[in-house]
Amino acid sequence: MNAGFASADITPRLGVQLAGYGPYRNRAARRITSPLAARVVALAHGRERAVLVSLELCGTPRDLAGKIRGVVAARVGCRPDQVFVSCTHTHSGPSVGGMIGWGEPDAMYVETLPARIAVAVDAALAARRPVEWRYAETPCEGIAINRETDLGGWFGQRKEPLSARLDPTWRPARPQDTDPTLRLLAAYADGRLVGVLHHFGCHAVVGSEQTFDVHGDFVGVASRLIEAARPGATAIFLPGALGDINPPVCHRGERETRTALRVLSRKYAAVIRRGLRAARPMPAETLRGRQRDVTFTRKPWTPALLRRRIASLEKIFGAPGVTDMTSTGRPPLHTHGLERVRLEAYRSLLAGARGGRVPNRPVSVHGLRIGPLALLGVGLEVFHSLQAPVLAGSPHPHTWLVSLAGGVGYAPDARACAQLGYTDDLVPLIVGERPYARIYRELPRELVRLARDLG
Repeated sequence: MNAGFASADITPRLGVQLAGYGPYRNRAARRITSPLAARVVALAHGRERAVLVSLELCGTPRDLAGKIRGVVAARVGCRPDQVFVSCTHTHSGPSVGGMIGWGEPDAMYVETLPARIAVAVDAALAARRPVEWRYAETPCEGIAINRETDLGGWFGQRKEPLSARLDPTWRPARPQDTDPTLRLLAAYADGRLVGVLHHFGCHAVVGSEQTFDVHGDFVGVASRLIEAARPGATAIFLPGALGDINPPVCHRGERETRTALRVLSRKYAAVIRRGLRAARPMPAETLRGRQRDVTFTRKPWTPALLRRRIASLEKIFGAPGVTDMTSTGRPPLHTHGLERVRLEAYRSLLAGARGGRVPNRPVSVHGLRIGPLALLGVGLEVFHSLQAPVLAGSPHPHTWLVSLAGGVGYAPDARACAQLGYTDDLVPLIVGERPYARIYRELPRELVRLARDLG
């Protein structure tokens, strides 16, 4: 199999709004702590072609991901379903749309993004050569918590001291609620490392609503540390089942954030280096890509229900003395900023209703097979517990569940869906959609089906 790795700069100019950390924060970029990159691997085996594109962004809405696939496919001479688009999910990169209130997209940045990605694609195509693949799975402990069961790293008065959470010996109280394993696929040409894919389930959210620096978070900075130590190599992060997984500290002040970013980046880079040392040859005689759109069951909302909710929210914003302060209101899920997100989402859904039916937008799933390794991507942030049935049902020796592959939103588990809280009820509205009814059952089945389609 031939493979070529390359990267290109996609750092935004200062002043653009950053994505993440709450509604209408107006987090304008003030400083470049670490440049952002589009990283690409172009693959060829016989007549088969495939391209993997990784972007240091919070996410790519479906329309933008489709445009990127089309641009890349035209340059490579392959089908759009052979172009796998993923994001690292950094919350310290520019907004590119798809999320109401979570950072306003900059039109100039979004318009120029595909052309900037194409620079990396062209370089990867030119760099293709026969490679030897090496594979490893290695412990990656003390870098992630489950935010549903561990509030000590980030929430309110329960925060533990930064020094405790960043201690080299620190481990989560419930490691079973995380995926403490790094999966790694390295490519060597003439005995030299030319590229490495590293896969781990954790939000890239070391930053906070109080920070305005541009960087790829701890996973992106770690990739740059690996690239600096191995000149000519490209390190590509693929996010795993990260929906309810955070780093051990986040939502801290500016000084604490910078300390945590430095410590966790080095810690994670050390795990990647350990994986490179442990990696063993992996024969790869198959290359195959598949992409399709899937319609999942949503909650049965009606236009009448949307009109009632719109009317209720309009009273809030039409009341005497109302201001544009987004933080007023009933915390934690009913501040004026969040209610404004709901109002815009309800209006959008009502505008799209036809014949009494509220729209149900499909979700992209994307598979890429490299020999015995299957990448199973979905345009959602998948909760940790949904990974187990996918890995158990996949026929491939190695399977990676990749979140945020061509889309934005959440795939919560059954427990989260029963809570009617942020991930299951509000996040769908942030992306302008109805909540899912049973995504926790339907998504694993769909990804197993995708795995089997890859042969």
